Amino acid sequence: MAEKKVKLKLADTPIIFFYSVLGWAIAGIVGTTGMLLTQLYGVPNRLAAQITTGITGLAGGLTYSILIRSTGGMISQKDVLSLSIVWALSCILGVTPLFFTSGIPLKMMVLTFYSFAIFGALGGIFTAYMMRSLYPNAASRDFIPSVIMWSFSFGFAGVASGIVGEGLQMFLPAWIAWSIAYEAMTLIIGCAGGYAIVQFLRAKNHEDRAFEAINACSSSGEKNNHRIIVLILLLFPFYLNDFSDIHVTDWRLWLFIDYVAVKLFPLLVVFWLIRTKKMNPLEFGFNISSITSFLVVFFIGALSGIFIEQNGYLFMNGIRGYPPLGRMPEITSPLWRWIDLTVGLLMVSIVEEIVFRGYLLTFLSRYTKSALTIIGISALAFGFIHWSGGFQKVIVTSAIGGVFMILYLRTYSLPAIILAHFAVNFVNFSEVIPKSLFSFY
Repeated sequence: MAEKKVKLKLADTPIIFFYSVLGWAIAGIVGTTGMLLTQLYGVPNRLAAQITTGITGLAGGLTYSILIRSTGGMISQKDVLSLSIVWALSCILGVTPLFFTSGIPLKMMVLTFYSFAIFGALGGIFTAYMMRSLYPNAASRDFIPSVIMWSFSFGFAGVASGIVGEGLQMFLPAWIAWSIAYEAMTLIIGCAGGYAIVQFLRAKNHEDRAFEAINACSSSGEKNNHRIIVLILLLFPFYLNDFSDIHVTDWRLWLFIDYVAVKLFPLLVVFWLIRTKKMNPLEFGFNISSITSFLVVFFIGALSGIFIEQNGYLFMNGIRGYPPLGRMPEITSPLWRWIDLTVGLLMVSIVEEIVFRGYLLTFLSRYTKSALTIIGISALAFGFIHWSGGFQKVIVTSAIGGVFMILYLRTYSLPAIILAHFAVNFVNFSEVIPKSLFSFY
């Protein structure tokens, strides 16, 4: 018997939105009731917040279960329970790290966004994978946009709740102000959750799109042995350049080596390959995306990269590895320092993205169609160009490289990723924006 395809009708969209918002609004009321009861009985703040958000998450997960069933998803009682528990844990884990950090209001807003966005993504991933298994013919649906919506809406809802609560406290009693703020948070989550489900049901299959796009422009290119030579020419300067971090102490000589070896030389190789028509610009990521896609990729890349860079070493504590072997010398000239922090960092971002995302995808896709393999190899290749910075530096930069390759596999376009890369480096090196804003420790 042939399986029935699930197809979303236009008339179903407002219904999904309505019931998602209604369900999370009720979840907010239930959670607020729990919050008031915990205050009445003198429950400690951290435990009260965990109980309140946990109850809300249970109700929110139940809302998604009802929506899945109403749209044709064959969900069981076990799945309903699992979904409710996961969203309860997502809410609890979202609020918990905030009790172990402190800082100015702006920092707390940033960390609230990160905490809720991370655990909102976990809930979204679980829900999306469950939906792929519950809907007929949905195994290859593109669920990434839905997960992004769940993640960012959770982060935004957490920040909005704090802003509304603090603002209303100037006019209303604290318990009323925070009850309204909490309800506002759940309404935002409800709106975004409804959109995420609609997005999933409308998504098209995405198998092999990245490889078809890349191979379409590279099928008539150079032979494999020529591409290996290109790979060596583009990659080796990055690995050799770290010796200057160890042995060169004069910043002028260091800048000369860095700009010639890992900025100018790779760009000239790429320019020559394109100019002589040996390779297509698309093979290096020179592709235009829509404004919406550009902004989404930039913000995801920048926020994710900054978070990993500023917090990754916290999770590396206790992991044994080799220490840093060297570092770039301090640039004592204010003019050259700012040139390097602007033009220099932008050039680094351009070249590294062209080589470690653009060209590596083109090269690796000739040997494998596994996105996971490509992400893993490219991440490690990118991480190891920072080998002189120590084992932890390699792991942290590998993680950032993995995120950037995931984004490139979604768009095949590098401009937004280049700017995200620049933002990560600028925050880390310039000290214009306090790094402590993004750090949980």
